[in-house]
Amino acid sequence: MEFAVRGKRSAKHISSRTAGMVAALTVGASLLTAPQALAADSPTDAQLLKACGDTSSFCAFRPQSYWGYSGPKHQVGSTAYNCGSQTNQHRIDWSDTTTASNSVGVAVSAELTFAEVFEVSITTTYSHTWQNSHTDTESNTVNIPSGHVGWIERGTSKQAGQGWWEIQFKNKYYGHYDWYVYNYKETGFNKDNPSYGYINFKDRAMTSAERGAHC
Repeated sequence: MEFAVRGKRSAKHISSRTAGMVAALTVGASLLTAPQALAADSPTDAQLLKACGDTSSFCAFRPQSYWGYSGPKHQVGSTAYNCGSQTNQHRIDWSDTTTASNSVGVAVSAELTFAEVFEVSITTTYSHTWQNSHTDTESNTVNIPSGHVGWIERGTSKQAGQGWWEIQFKNKYYGHYDWYVYNYKETGFNKDNPSYGYINFKDRAMTSAERGAHC
């Protein structure tokens, strides 16, 4: 039996095949990375909310839940120092403003249509008044023991609504007619349930540094 001698492939043939494989891998890699590049071509939630009623043809908020709660404690008014030898009464005048805020980070103002849409939706669905901003102004008398510091601590009555947005455009916006903003949450002052709010009169002993500065 005779055996035919198999010739070696030329270097030129091998290099051409290698080049083809590299080109195929490069194309495959570009296909994998393409969707990541396209992801940046979507509007942010903030852009969509600002487009509500401005460039959009339809904008609606779909509420899913509502609740009231006490806001975080914070000091209102000035701090009073009693350098006397007996308990003294001190009047503290204070003003505290609560503004609406949301999970998207867009400042809420009456000029923005989405704020009105949200307000109407919450009021209609849950029968609760919604305010974008509310200010309380009061005067309280605090009894401060001798050698103590006194102040007023407040927790504001607040409310929250959560749901999702449906926003439509007459012309394509970032390549689509319909857009949605999910898990939207907004908080604000709770006028209808003042019981969630509270005021505490607080005091503690002055430090040596405070005595030196105020007494």
